[in-house]
Amino acid sequence: MWDSFLIFLSKNPFIVSLLPLVLSAIFLYFGRKSLQYKMLGAALLVLGIGIGSILHFRWDSFSIHFSKIDNENFERKKILFIGDSITAEGTRPRGFITKLESLLQVETETICAKGATSVQIISLVESNTLNFRPDYIIAQSGINDLMSGVSEKETKNAQNKLLESIHSTFPSAIVLFIPIHPFFKEKNFFIPSNRPPSKIKLYSWCENPKKFAQDYLVKDGIHLNAKGHTLLGQNLAHQLTGNI
Repeated sequence: MWDSFLIFLSKNPFIVSLLPLVLSAIFLYFGRKSLQYKMLGAALLVLGIGIGSILHFRWDSFSIHFSKIDNENFERKKILFIGDSITAEGTRPRGFITKLESLLQVETETICAKGATSVQIISLVESNTLNFRPDYIIAQSGINDLMSGVSEKETKNAQNKLLESIHSTFPSAIVLFIPIHPFFKEKNFFIPSNRPPSKIKLYSWCENPKKFAQDYLVKDGIHLNAKGHTLLGQNLAHQLTGNI
């Protein structure tokens, strides 16, 4: 329930941050002769500033709404997200799935597990019991393969097998495979050379690897920070609403 509340805040940053400020102005203006109203107005002012600060500085919830997206013909679509911890974190308040849901009127489900390799994700896909027929599938894997010492060639083969499994399990869905982003492996900067197995490409993603690592990764050098999730959400929104 608490997570649902936080996600609601993240999806509606303007309303939840501006409403306390508006109420604060009303109480401070019309209740300026009442100490109780002044205290209530001051409390609402602090609340509005606090919520806005968290939404902006910690979750980067506002900027996704300034994306120039034409979603008129992309309502009530169903999207299934498949992957590892990157996908799992996407459902958090600062995550790319949450931000995509706030931008597009879509229904979403996930099949994911933290630390999962491509082979393990295949097992998750083939054993899933979801009663969900997606129009689109956004898949992501490979980092954990590479982190565990699997070569890029073997990782590519595993991703291809994952793509085959997805097509077999969800034959009517359009699949978008997110490329592996640059990351740090044992303090060494790693730029994957392999391309995602699907022919569909993101609008733009990781164009400048060093800048990407500096601006969009958390301290572990692997996972996306709030701005990284915004960037991914924006690119996916562009790709999806452009009819892929």
